Amino acid sequence: MSKVPLFGAVSAVALMLGVPAQAQDAAPAVPAAAPASACELHVWPTENYIGINTGLLSGFGLVGAVADIAAHDGRVKTVKDLMRDYLGPDVQIAELNKIGIAKALKLDGYAVIVEEPTPFNEDLKKNPALKAKWKAIDARIKAGERISTSTAPCYAELVGNMIFYHKAMMYGSNLFAGWVYREFPASGKASKTKFGAVKNPLEDFPAKSAEKIEPAKLELRDAYAKDFVEWVDKKVFKATPE
Repeated sequence: MSKVPLFGAVSAVALMLGVPAQAQDAAPAVPAAAPASACELHVWPTENYIGINTGLLSGFGLVGAVADIAAHDGRVKTVKDLMRDYLGPDVQIAELNKIGIAKALKLDGYAVIVEEPTPFNEDLKKNPALKAKWKAIDARIKAGERISTSTAPCYAELVGNMIFYHKAMMYGSNLFAGWVYREFPASGKASKTKFGAVKNPLEDFPAKSAEKIEPAKLELRDAYAKDFVEWVDKKVFKATPE
């Protein structure tokens, strides 16, 4: 199982307003607010971008002269840079929302709570505190414990752990997106755990010309969305060996 980097929990503060005693009789009745969903799906996008070329001339280095065209800033960018630009955490969530994250996972009625993105693996090497935090979270995952502080009686987690561009001489270019999905009962350890990744082909990314920049962006995002749909179908709901 791929190790999942860290996240930060998202919290909310509720404010309560009182009505002066002398005004209570005259105050109009206020309809009760709709109860918040007791069920929660916590979602972590990722900033962990990986790029590998396994062709005869392996090694990305400054991956592609077009990266300079696509960047529009006079700086040659790597495939990792372009993935970060085109498919950042906010874009990932937007693409998942288009699909309907909870509905795709058969969690209708669950409130979707977006957590802080899981970090780039290279950042863990540079930041001892972040690495230590990640180890603690990884231990909770291995122990089957929740990785947020939520105590919701029906609760699930979808953790993005990588976005991986792979170019191979025999198979062309593909985008892999990896996730860990877990469901929990009202108390206790995870009752369901699924992990892994699937791939979808890329033809326009990275762009070979200025005219291909927008198609490359759209293709990358579309491949990510397709990865999620196929992964849910093949890994979450089909009894495949892990």
